[in-house]
Amino acid sequence: MPRQNIATTACDACRRRKVKCDTQQPCARCQSAGLVCRTTSVPRKKGRQGATATVLQELRKSPAQTEALSTPSPRDYGRSGYFIRSPGLLTPIVIQSCAEYFFTRMLGTVPILLPALFQTHVDHMAESLHSYCLVCAFCAFVFTQTGYASWHNPANPSSTLGRSLLEEAMTARRHLDPFTAPSRLSITTSFLLYGCQIGMGNQRQAYYFLREATTLYTAGILDQPGTGVDEDPGSLFWLLLISERAHAIRRHRPITLEITPDSPVLDDTHSDASSVGFRCLADLYRPFNQSFLSHWNGTETSFSKELLIQLEEHLRQAVPADIELPDLLLADLRVSQQWLRTMIWQLATTAGFLSSTPSHPCLDIRYPLQIARELSLATWKLSRESMEAHGVGLVRSLIRRKSSSQAEKRKVEKIFEITCTFADVMACLSQSRLRASGFDLGPQDYLKHLCTLIHGLPGGDTKFLPLLLAKIGQTLPSMLAPLSRHLSLPLTDSAPPETETVSPVGFGNDWDKDFNWAEMSRIGDKTPELEGTLQFG
Repeated sequence: MPRQNIATTACDACRRRKVKCDTQQPCARCQSAGLVCRTTSVPRKKGRQGATATVLQELRKSPAQTEALSTPSPRDYGRSGYFIRSPGLLTPIVIQSCAEYFFTRMLGTVPILLPALFQTHVDHMAESLHSYCLVCAFCAFVFTQTGYASWHNPANPSSTLGRSLLEEAMTARRHLDPFTAPSRLSITTSFLLYGCQIGMGNQRQAYYFLREATTLYTAGILDQPGTGVDEDPGSLFWLLLISERAHAIRRHRPITLEITPDSPVLDDTHSDASSVGFRCLADLYRPFNQSFLSHWNGTETSFSKELLIQLEEHLRQAVPADIELPDLLLADLRVSQQWLRTMIWQLATTAGFLSSTPSHPCLDIRYPLQIARELSLATWKLSRESMEAHGVGLVRSLIRRKSSSQAEKRKVEKIFEITCTFADVMACLSQSRLRASGFDLGPQDYLKHLCTLIHGLPGGDTKFLPLLLAKIGQTLPSMLAPLSRHLSLPLTDSAPPETETVSPVGFGNDWDKDFNWAEMSRIGDKTPELEGTLQFG
């Protein structure tokens, strides 16, 4: 069709769509969209004036455009204009492999999607940008949370593919209004993006999406029936509650979800391993409410030893020692249980409740030794595959960064917080107390096991083991050489020989003679070597 006169201003359709017009008559954009291209010089009122003021109304009326929208298209029109999908990124084999991995290994700890309903979103993602965004976020979640190897494309590592999928999901999300989708779909997408950002180490972005998910939940839009994408109506609430409270403890953030008589209840009629494991995980975090966080953040100081003892007893009962669950579920439960026990001990340390003759084991100065022992025994029994299923999440939990502020001093990341606290207490003991006795294992054995665990997990040897060795070199310099030999690492010139720790004098019993009170007073001090190494939000 030959071009006609050239206009001096953009046509009406391009102006309403806020896209660049080539000022031809008709313009290229109107031709491709099947719209009537006209330019009027009559001033028009601002805002929408009837059905013809919305270009989408004209697009819907166009038979050619209706047919185009019903077929798979790489372009989606949203509130911010067209979104162009990246070709060859979200392939069927990527979706299939991620779904198999998630529903086989992760559903017990992240019960947020059913396989059948996820497949429904896969089937509709060609015409639904909401579904496409969810599937992208789902696959990115699997890659970024687990370090799952991209076996279908060895040239594209899982970290690179996970980052690309996350960028695709984030770009698609910017074209969507979360309130135009079913409520649970929006919440699920927000949660998956939260997990992706956690896996990438973007703590600020992660908190944004976690807060968005909990805010959407508390907004009351879940009252709409028939919009669920989770198996148990209560599982979404408890998954958000667990994630929010764990994040609040690590990052000293506020929480929005509280347990009330009207809160959803997990269905206890299911006896399958996934349901039992998730109920135990929810029970672990149940008492860590705003009242605890007020004590933890230092805004409330009027609490007693009895409160900490009650929390400790609750943690022990929430996950019985003889519970029979698959290794994949036990790995997450045991790590979370021992981490929360460490949090209680740290709070007791801040409050000055620790004693050499405590009324309860959790108030014992040496309590982290017992926690490290139980964690080591638990992980020794678990298969390596069960630990790698939580891969980056577990390794990332092995980081503790200290700083001069009170909040930064207690910034923790699960297992490494246990390990660092364990190393701090080990530094207070004499060399004789660190070694094994007879057939019993000693603290040195547990420390070697935890270092081996970090060394063997994906990314641990390159990113996190050097930080751990730097920490040990500062608190336990005599352990650097044996640890390096144990891990088959080259010895550094700075590794000092093994020497006996000099015990303090002036105490009246054998326990006091083997405990270095000067070292105990330094627990929680700033660690210059680790400061600034990790960039957390």
